[in-house]
Amino acid sequence: MKKSYYLFNPGRLSRKDNTLKFTPVDEAGMEGQPRFIPVEGVDDLYVLGSLDANSPLYNFLGKNGICVHFFDYYENYT
Repeated sequence: MKKSYYLFNPGRLSRKDNTLKFTPVDEAGMEGQPRFIPVEGVDDLYVLGSLDANSPLYNFLGKNGICVHFFDYYENYT
């Protein structure tokens, strides 16, 4: 069963061996413990913090049918 994932913290999202790797980054630029999300179990990604990603990642998400929703600082859908 696929789930929706909510990314509240700012960080970096990347592709790692057909899984998603989210690395949180704090205000000082220090990276936290990365979290791996299996792409087969993802239905939607809701991003409420700043996100660092690249276009090959969005191509990968599109091929797997994963929608990404972005919200600004005031929680308006962008």
